[in-house]
Amino acid sequence: MSFQVAYLLLGANLGSCAKTFALARRKISEKAGRIVRASHLYNSPAWGFSSPDVFYNQVLEVQTELDPFALLRELLQIERRLGRVRPLSGQEEGGGKKGDGSDRASGSEGLRQDGLEGDAFGPGIAGRNESAGEGKAYASRVIDIDVLLYGNAVISSRDLTVPHPLLPQRAFALVPLCELAPDLVHPALGVSMRELLEKCPDEVAFVRLCENEKLLFPSCGRVPARDGETGDGVPFGDLRFLAIEGNIGAGKTSLSRKIAGQFGAKLVLESFEENVFLPKFYQNKERYAFPLELAFLAERYRQAKEDFVQELFSPFIVSDFSISKSLIFAQNTLQEDEYALFSRLFGIILTTIPKPDLYVYLHSDVDRLMRNIRLRARSYEQDMDPAYLRRIEEGYLAYVKTLPPGKGLVIDVTDMDFVNREQDYEEILHRIGLRA
Repeated sequence: MSFQVAYLLLGANLGSCAKTFALARRKISEKAGRIVRASHLYNSPAWGFSSPDVFYNQVLEVQTELDPFALLRELLQIERRLGRVRPLSGQEEGGGKKGDGSDRASGSEGLRQDGLEGDAFGPGIAGRNESAGEGKAYASRVIDIDVLLYGNAVISSRDLTVPHPLLPQRAFALVPLCELAPDLVHPALGVSMRELLEKCPDEVAFVRLCENEKLLFPSCGRVPARDGETGDGVPFGDLRFLAIEGNIGAGKTSLSRKIAGQFGAKLVLESFEENVFLPKFYQNKERYAFPLELAFLAERYRQAKEDFVQELFSPFIVSDFSISKSLIFAQNTLQEDEYALFSRLFGIILTTIPKPDLYVYLHSDVDRLMRNIRLRARSYEQDMDPAYLRRIEEGYLAYVKTLPPGKGLVIDVTDMDFVNREQDYEEILHRIGLRA
């Protein structure tokens, strides 16, 4: 099966752009291809028409099986699902004046595909051949998803032109593109993207890294320093993927929900309650330990492949589990020969999935854990053995010690109530490195 690498540009200035971009990335990964890399978020002012709302842009590197026309159709469908309403021919969109060629939004008009009108490229970049600005209607909009490049393809048709002839003139497309692929050679012009940006007639200074990117995307972490500037960011570097772990009853799911809700993160929760072996395991650990751990590993692997890999270029992912917990629990539940087999399988799987940027372990003493377990009243947990919880704790702490510096963090929550006491919650955010 053959793949091509395409570079897509997201753009918008209406609504909650950060959330719209996150939804767009998710839909792209589901329908159009695998997102390999994503640029930071950039701001630039409206160009050629008056708007109080700045534009947001981001470039995605996507590995796709679709041909360029099929890719374009999928992107148009995604735009429509995200609320992009395109005008009929001769009408205006979002207050833009059609045909004057003076606007600079994050997309362009003119492409018709299967009865739909849409874009093929980024801000001010048309989806078909245009001259003297004919057919353009740039204006404010909720989303553009535009094709900048498609492999080494050079296409010029009524519906699609790649690479777009105006790309060398558009700094708001070139700046995020150069962040990802500065040495990528333009297939028609034979020069690199870096060279195009150096010669770009558009005002590059107006395209700036989003000032509130850490508020919108606390995971973006350390921003690459520019000339004369010092990079800054959260203490743990590029925090895009946060895994919050803890013993049974420590509150990892509650904390994950709270952080994801506050920061607009993609929340991934472990679907452990669907494991049919779990109630049986608590009744007969020796008999059901191996199928239980295999079932957990299979489900965590499925979630890791579907949620972590596909959402890895979401600005921020918060999960209440890491696949590493499979090895921790297996070490405490399996017989020696079973564990040897299990660990071999785990080692193979681990190489195929992304690892958290920061692994947080919530420590709580066993008495507190037992109280929490009783309060949540899951019938199969009521006969929990405190000694079992202690062994699990030892496994977690031993695992954290194996992580590279700055990748693991233990927080003692024994005397905290981060659900009901705001100061406790803010203390945890401070320890993790997120701004409240």
